[in-house]
Amino acid sequence: MYKKYMKKWIIFVHVFFLTNGFIFAQSLSMGNDDKVSYEKVTKESLMKRRSFLEWHQIAGLTTLAFWLATNLEGEKASRSLYRKSDEFAQGILLTHPEYANNDPLYAIAFQSLDKHSIAANYLLLKDPQNNASLYFALKANEEWEAKNSGSAHKELAMATFGMYALTAGLAYFAPPKIEEEYTGEVRFYSPIFAHKAMIPIHLASMLLLPGLGARIGKEGPNAVRDMQQVGWAGFGAMSISVLVITF
Repeated sequence: MYKKYMKKWIIFVHVFFLTNGFIFAQSLSMGNDDKVSYEKVTKESLMKRRSFLEWHQIAGLTTLAFWLATNLEGEKASRSLYRKSDEFAQGILLTHPEYANNDPLYAIAFQSLDKHSIAANYLLLKDPQNNASLYFALKANEEWEAKNSGSAHKELAMATFGMYALTAGLAYFAPPKIEEEYTGEVRFYSPIFAHKAMIPIHLASMLLLPGLGARIGKEGPNAVRDMQQVGWAGFGAMSISVLVITF
């Protein structure tokens, strides 16, 4: 009887350990497979993230170059700003050659158009009684325009905005980084912190600039001044954001 129970017990033990050993081995194998799969996914994600961020850096430098070119063309355009009323006034003055008799201001009124041109004012002062209606008609729909670099500035601005959006998109759609374990070390500054800290400034500038540009036609130098300040502030913030992670 004892041998019978012992035989059953040995069989039970063998079955138990063989069964559990198989299950353990299977789970260990699955665990290793999961580890390999996790490592593979992690490696692929890191490679993809690295690729995205490398292109993000290249696009950022390109955006910075376009932004600088846009600002410089904008400076040229601002120096050639003139009133359309002065341009039309010059055309009207051509129909009154008699105004030129013994009047040096007539020649000054035909000087190259800029924000200091006096053609419209001269037209009014030369003959207020007859020219007042023309003068006020010209001034009623006053518009400002740039003689030089205006088109180039607009095209560069569009290219800058497009590159800026591409740069932001590359960062936004990059796979997330793997979180590092907390070591207890407190870091008050890092290049990434400075890089991200500048984002609100250059993003706000980029969003404000189109509206400021649209105001120039009506407000002239006042809108130009605001656009210059915002444009250069945004460029400065973008420069810091790009350079701290490049060098």
